[in-house]
Amino acid sequence: MDKLDDSAKIEAFLRGKGWPVTPLGPDTWRSSFRGSRGTLPLILRVEEGWVKLTVIPIARMPADPQRAEGLYQRLLRLNDEIMMARFSLDEDGDVLLSVEFPVADCDASEIQDSLDVLTFFAEKHQPEIKELVG
Repeated sequence: MDKLDDSAKIEAFLRGKGWPVTPLGPDTWRSSFRGSRGTLPLILRVEEGWVKLTVIPIARMPADPQRAEGLYQRLLRLNDEIMMARFSLDEDGDVLLSVEFPVADCDASEIQDSLDVLTFFAEKHQPEIKELVG
Protein backbone atom coordinates (compact mmCIF):
# COMPACT_ATOMS: atom_id res chain seq x y z
CA MET A 1 0.00 0.00 0.00
CA ASP A 2 1.37 3.42 -0.86
CA LYS A 3 1.55 6.53 1.29
CA LEU A 4 -1.48 8.15 -0.36
CA ASP A 5 -3.65 5.09 0.34
CA ASP A 6 -2.53 5.06 4.01
CA SER A 7 -3.24 8.77 4.40
CA ALA A 8 -6.69 8.38 2.83
CA LYS A 9 -7.43 5.39 5.07
CA ILE A 10 -6.60 7.36 8.23
CA GLU A 11 -8.65 10.36 7.16
CA ALA A 12 -11.61 8.13 6.21
CA PHE A 13 -11.46 6.32 9.56
CA LEU A 14 -11.56 9.58 11.53
CA ARG A 15 -14.36 11.03 9.45
CA GLY A 16 -16.30 7.76 9.75
CA LYS A 17 -16.06 8.02 13.54
CA GLY A 18 -17.36 11.60 13.38
CA TRP A 19 -14.07 13.23 14.33
CA PRO A 20 -13.47 16.72 12.98
CA VAL A 21 -10.64 16.53 10.44
CA THR A 22 -8.84 19.52 8.92
CA PRO A 23 -6.10 18.77 6.38
CA LEU A 24 -2.88 20.71 7.03
CA GLY A 25 -1.01 19.09 4.15
CA PRO A 26 -1.14 15.93 2.05
CA ASP A 27 -0.15 13.70 5.01
CA THR A 28 -1.05 15.84 8.03
CA TRP A 29 -4.38 16.61 9.71
CA ARG A 30 -5.63 18.52 12.70
CA SER A 31 -8.44 17.11 14.78
CA SER A 32 -9.63 17.17 18.37
CA PHE A 33 -11.42 14.94 20.80
CA ARG A 34 -13.48 15.47 23.89
CA GLY A 35 -12.41 13.80 27.06
CA SER A 36 -13.99 14.01 30.47
CA ARG A 37 -11.99 17.18 31.25
CA GLY A 38 -12.41 19.06 27.99
CA THR A 39 -11.33 19.04 24.38
CA LEU A 40 -7.81 18.01 23.43
CA PRO A 41 -6.17 19.00 20.12
CA LEU A 42 -4.72 16.22 17.96
CA ILE A 43 -2.26 16.25 15.05
CA LEU A 44 -1.98 13.18 12.81
CA ARG A 45 0.90 12.67 10.41
CA VAL A 46 2.07 9.95 8.03
CA GLU A 47 5.82 10.27 7.59
CA GLU A 48 8.68 8.01 6.50
CA GLY A 49 6.81 4.76 7.06
CA TRP A 50 5.25 5.79 10.38
CA VAL A 51 1.89 7.06 11.55
CA LYS A 52 2.19 9.57 14.40
CA LEU A 53 -0.74 10.82 16.50
CA THR A 54 0.09 13.70 18.85
CA VAL A 55 -1.86 15.59 21.48
CA ILE A 56 -0.42 19.09 21.38
CA PRO A 57 -0.13 20.83 23.73
CA ILE A 58 -0.61 18.97 26.98
CA ALA A 59 0.93 22.05 28.61
CA ARG A 60 3.51 24.76 27.96
CA MET A 61 6.96 24.58 29.53
CA PRO A 62 7.30 26.88 32.53
CA ALA A 63 9.62 29.87 32.33
CA ASP A 64 10.87 29.17 35.87
CA PRO A 65 13.96 26.91 35.61
CA GLN A 66 13.14 25.04 38.85
CA ARG A 67 9.61 24.25 37.68
CA ALA A 68 10.98 23.21 34.28
CA GLU A 69 13.48 20.87 35.93
CA GLY A 70 10.73 19.26 38.00
CA LEU A 71 8.60 18.83 34.90
CA TYR A 72 11.50 17.28 32.92
CA GLN A 73 12.08 14.75 35.68
CA ARG A 74 8.40 13.84 35.91
CA LEU A 75 8.04 13.44 32.13
CA LEU A 76 11.05 11.12 32.04
CA ARG A 77 9.56 9.01 34.85
CA LEU A 78 6.20 8.90 33.10
CA ASN A 79 7.83 7.76 29.86
CA ASP A 80 9.30 4.84 31.78
CA GLU A 81 5.92 3.97 33.34
CA ILE A 82 3.45 4.29 30.46
CA MET A 83 3.03 1.95 27.53
CA MET A 84 2.64 2.81 23.81
CA ALA A 85 2.77 6.61 24.28
CA ARG A 86 5.57 9.06 25.02
CA PHE A 87 5.81 12.60 26.32
CA SER A 88 8.17 14.97 24.54
CA LEU A 89 8.85 18.67 24.01
CA ASP A 90 8.69 20.60 20.77
CA GLU A 91 10.74 23.60 19.67
CA ASP A 92 8.02 25.99 20.90
CA GLY A 93 8.15 24.67 24.46
CA ASP A 94 4.97 22.61 24.23
CA VAL A 95 4.67 19.31 26.10
CA LEU A 96 3.40 16.68 23.64
CA LEU A 97 1.94 13.21 24.07
CA SER A 98 2.42 10.93 21.06
CA VAL A 99 1.79 7.42 19.79
CA GLU A 100 3.66 6.11 16.74
CA PHE A 101 3.27 2.90 14.80
CA PRO A 102 4.49 1.58 11.44
CA VAL A 103 2.35 2.40 8.42
CA ALA A 104 2.39 -1.34 7.67
CA ASP A 105 0.33 -1.89 10.85
CA CYS A 106 -2.17 0.82 9.96
CA ASP A 107 -5.72 -0.42 10.23
CA ALA A 108 -8.87 0.74 12.01
CA SER A 109 -8.05 -1.17 15.21
CA GLU A 110 -4.52 0.28 15.43
CA ILE A 111 -5.84 3.81 14.96
CA GLN A 112 -8.59 3.25 17.55
CA ASP A 113 -6.12 1.74 20.04
CA SER A 114 -3.80 4.73 19.57
CA LEU A 115 -6.62 7.20 20.13
CA ASP A 116 -7.72 5.29 23.23
CA VAL A 117 -4.17 5.33 24.64
CA LEU A 118 -3.79 9.06 23.99
CA THR A 119 -7.15 9.80 25.59
CA PHE A 120 -6.38 7.70 28.66
CA PHE A 121 -2.90 9.09 29.33
CA ALA A 122 -3.78 12.70 28.44
CA GLU A 123 -6.70 12.69 30.86
CA LYS A 124 -4.76 10.85 33.53
CA HIS A 125 -1.60 12.99 33.47
CA GLN A 126 -2.55 16.43 32.12
CA PRO A 127 -3.82 17.76 35.50
CA GLU A 128 -0.57 16.78 37.24
CA ILE A 129 1.55 18.21 34.42
CA LYS A 130 -0.38 21.50 34.45
CA GLU A 131 0.09 21.68 38.22
CA LEU A 132 3.85 21.19 37.82
CA VAL A 133 3.93 23.97 35.22
CA GLY A 134 2.14 26.30 37.65
